[in-house]
Amino acid sequence: MEIQHFSHQHPLVFNEMQSPESEKVHCSGCGEVVSGPNFSCVECGFYLDKQCAEAPSELNHPFHRNHSLGLLVSSPYGGGQFICDFCNKLDERFVYHCSCGLDFHIKCALFSYNIAKKQVYDLQHIAYKDPSISSENLSQELKEAKCFACWKPLADSPYLSPDCGFSLHKKCIELPLEINHLCHRQHFLCLEFNGDRLPCQICLETQRRGLVFYCSICKLVLHIDCVSPSLPIIKDHKHPFTRLLLRHSLFTCDACGTSGKHVSYICSTCSLIVHEKCISLPRIIKHVWHHHPLFHKYFVVDNESATLECGFCHEEVNKECGSYYCSDCKFVLHVNCALKESEWYNKIESKEDYEKALVADTGDPPFFAIKDGENVINTEIKLLEQMKKLKQLGLIFSSIGRGRFHLNNHSGIILSLSLSVFIIIVFLYLAYLL
Repeated sequence: MEIQHFSHQHPLVFNEMQSPESEKVHCSGCGEVVSGPNFSCVECGFYLDKQCAEAPSELNHPFHRNHSLGLLVSSPYGGGQFICDFCNKLDERFVYHCSCGLDFHIKCALFSYNIAKKQVYDLQHIAYKDPSISSENLSQELKEAKCFACWKPLADSPYLSPDCGFSLHKKCIELPLEINHLCHRQHFLCLEFNGDRLPCQICLETQRRGLVFYCSICKLVLHIDCVSPSLPIIKDHKHPFTRLLLRHSLFTCDACGTSGKHVSYICSTCSLIVHEKCISLPRIIKHVWHHHPLFHKYFVVDNESATLECGFCHEEVNKECGSYYCSDCKFVLHVNCALKESEWYNKIESKEDYEKALVADTGDPPFFAIKDGENVINTEIKLLEQMKKLKQLGLIFSSIGRGRFHLNNHSGIILSLSLSVFIIIVFLYLAYLL
């Protein structure tokens, strides 16, 4: 039997099995070793396993209802590679591609199609692993693995044996294709790929890969893990937070001062309402914008100041909502300004960390040392007064590590500078001021 496959110029001959004496060959479609029925062009050394050879050129996937997926021989992007939106791995072979930007390995597309069609007979031969029984034997790779559907740690619940090549929870394979949810009462939510890259209405995070529950009419997404009833959460707060589904969509988060939609977490003891992501805000941080540790406060009591101004964006801070605050200096940052860049702050998580931060505090620096990795340029610039003048002009320099610096002004404009550009600007200002 021969077929003419669109990916190759010559006819491909069917082989019942790969000869055990022959060298290992790889499928040109998926890259896996060919071991079963396959089609080949011996003249060119071109092989396709039976599943890849018979894959449809166009796939109407139940997890992507708006468009069909077209089978391409190679990546549609420059550079010849793509990232699979199911398993998140890089590849350069056959790809199912959608015009909206979704891409899938051929095996990932077909495997997820079988899950969507509930063709469980294709999975019956695959064993499940229960981490509660054998958690001590997990490899480091398995401990770090994520489920391709919900993108939560694979070892959190029973999962498919890794031998099948897919990291999936048993519960995710058994998910219903449609659900009703209190968070969105107008329409069904369908299990789909997150093609629009929308954030979850419950946790406000965006899961780019895997599956979500989606309303295409309202462009609304809920993560798989978020639709299930949740247990009370205790993080850095002294009482548990409990999830609350709101009939009215908007609320103001007491932890960060910004608005939220649909779902909040409440501490009934303290009368707090917060985003899920704000439950785990660090309580104390050491920030590049201030020389003292900053404490997270749900509200700030300051009888002396009618208003407080954020030390980063210079906008007013609502004293009745959460912020990071130094009571000694009356210095305050919006939560989102303080945590804008991970390089700008360190979490203080223990008494020892706090004591170290206090010891390291020397107030205003007598000079500004410019560093390039481990090498310190042997010029200590006597800048205390000059830096104060720069601040009066509305300009603040701050080292953010990794050889880069930030220039910030009162209008909120920030420039990220390389070391060389930073040095030039500093000396130009010195020349101007002196």
